[in-house]
Amino acid sequence: MRTLAFRTRLLLGFTVVVGIVAIVSTWAGMSFISQTVMKEAMVRVEMDLGTAWSAYEAERSRLQIVVSMASQNELLRTALRSANATGGITGELDAFRRKYDIDFVTLVDRNGNAVARSRQPFAAGDKVLPSVLIESALQGTASSGTIVLSRQALQLEGEALAERAYIPLVYTERAIPTDRAVEDRGMVLEAAIPVLDSMDHVLGVVYGGLLLNRKFSLVDRIRDTVFGEKEYMGKPVGTVTLFLGDVRIATNVMLEAGTRALGTQVSREVYHTVLRHGDRFAARAFVVNDWYLSAYDPIRDPSGKTIGIIYVGLLEKKYLGYKSSLALQYFGITFLSLLLAAAVALYLSSGLRRPIMRLVRATRELSGGSLQTRVEITHASREVTELGQAFNAMAGAMETHTRELREVSEAVKTAYDEAAEKNRAYLEMLGFVTHELKSPLASIVFAIGSLRDHILGPLNADQEALLKAASISADYLRDTIANYLNLSRIEEGELKLHLSEVRFRRDIVGPLLDRVTELAADRGMRVVCDVPDGLSGVCDPDLVGSVLQNLLSNAIKYGRKGGAIRVRVQDSPEIGNLRFSVWNEGEGFDSGAGGKLFQKFSRLTFGGDDTKSGTGLGLFVSKQIIEKHGGRIWAESEPGQWADFVFTLPVTPPAQSDSARPT
Repeated sequence: MRTLAFRTRLLLGFTVVVGIVAIVSTWAGMSFISQTVMKEAMVRVEMDLGTAWSAYEAERSRLQIVVSMASQNELLRTALRSANATGGITGELDAFRRKYDIDFVTLVDRNGNAVARSRQPFAAGDKVLPSVLIESALQGTASSGTIVLSRQALQLEGEALAERAYIPLVYTERAIPTDRAVEDRGMVLEAAIPVLDSMDHVLGVVYGGLLLNRKFSLVDRIRDTVFGEKEYMGKPVGTVTLFLGDVRIATNVMLEAGTRALGTQVSREVYHTVLRHGDRFAARAFVVNDWYLSAYDPIRDPSGKTIGIIYVGLLEKKYLGYKSSLALQYFGITFLSLLLAAAVALYLSSGLRRPIMRLVRATRELSGGSLQTRVEITHASREVTELGQAFNAMAGAMETHTRELREVSEAVKTAYDEAAEKNRAYLEMLGFVTHELKSPLASIVFAIGSLRDHILGPLNADQEALLKAASISADYLRDTIANYLNLSRIEEGELKLHLSEVRFRRDIVGPLLDRVTELAADRGMRVVCDVPDGLSGVCDPDLVGSVLQNLLSNAIKYGRKGGAIRVRVQDSPEIGNLRFSVWNEGEGFDSGAGGKLFQKFSRLTFGGDDTKSGTGLGLFVSKQIIEKHGGRIWAESEPGQWADFVFTLPVTPPAQSDSARPT
């Protein structure tokens, strides 16, 4: 009881002293620290915004210098004088664009007509959309600035640019609600420079641009220049963003999933201040998923209209932590005066300290992995004794739980091995069954064909109809077996290419059309073949034929009755590949469903209709086959009008380790 009474008196004395000093010093110190730290942080953010603007303007100046260099090219002057662009001009512009890392370069004559462009589709002859920059250059004045281009304008400058500018909108907390689903416009840094003859007369204009949508290198360079590569609690200390309107088009603000926050929107308060009123917003703001000390400035086009925002922000958590750190230091200084009393207290409480130190040593041993560690507390206060008992109970529980975790881990490993074995057996069975079905099915198909060709005698109408239905079912089963067999090879990693020189119309497309023409005719559909007779290439004819068979089957199955189907193959030597297309009139599919169609067991549905037969494997297998060839496959659609399934094959296929595939 004496020990308890002494400890109580000691604690009460410390409580009174610490309480009085802490209350007064905390109130004064925290107020000063909070105001000073946050004020200085906001000053730094606004200075950082100025630095970001400098980097942005440096990029604009670089672009203007690069385009000015292009305007001095004598080949461009010659083309403008003759009013006749050649392939050499296109190649010159493309080489210049690549050399100086800009997104597009276009040559325009004095009437505002495009003479040549530097990217696919290399459009020319069109009237360039009205632009303050281009009009100024046609008057003889070089100019540059930030503009907004529509999706159609981007497609003229380069199809890849239109794809890069396409950004789906993402729901953002605290943003103004919108009915828009995507942002497909592009915010562009553009420079327009007049092309002059020897008499300084304007022959035309060369203009070039940098598409800021997904221009991550620019925002990352600005961030690294302004903030360095510092992080706090796994997040970058500083972030930079470019907005088109209120939508993030280039940013290093990250989502929780670890991806860039493209398509998210600016908060409501920033929207009103910057976009509506054209003023700077510099304050604490909620950015996607965290609070930042932020500064936003409007980005204006050459006419003075606000078209976007440039933003820099500092993670507020860092400064809160900094403020807490300063507060802790302040508290340390405050309590220096208590050191003497603490020393006396430690001397008086030495009897309490020794058992606690034993607890500390035992804790270190436990944290080092010695789960058998236990502590024996003797001649100590009741509280310390209870603490020792709690420690021993905790150590025992940890030892038990660790043993149980090891057992669970072994069980999980065993289950994983069993699952892997079952999956291997499934793949073997799948390959065996489909392989064994091929020969009898071929006999069935041959028998049905013989009967339909009247080899064994004439048939009546009912027999013809029955055999026709059987033939369609047999063809469907043959295609299904082919897909399952290819799936088995894909899953086992044994899909090999048997490459040979083929003439696509004669060797692949023609025989396929012979197979499906009757099925298409039953639905009143007409099949148009737009494949040059002499077009040839190197591929695996069986696998490529399987891909076209899947696409044609889908076109007939999901196309509009009485509609058209068009099969097209185009040679694109400038990009080194062949472009295959199977187009059909029909309901098509929603814009967001194109990528999902090529997933395993995914099937086409229209308006909730899921009644069409199919395994959902055809497009998945087709994707694997095309990628094995080194190509790419995708789907396009205008809902309610048409669907187009497109794939490319390289002119020179990738080298294969094995020349033949197993049969």
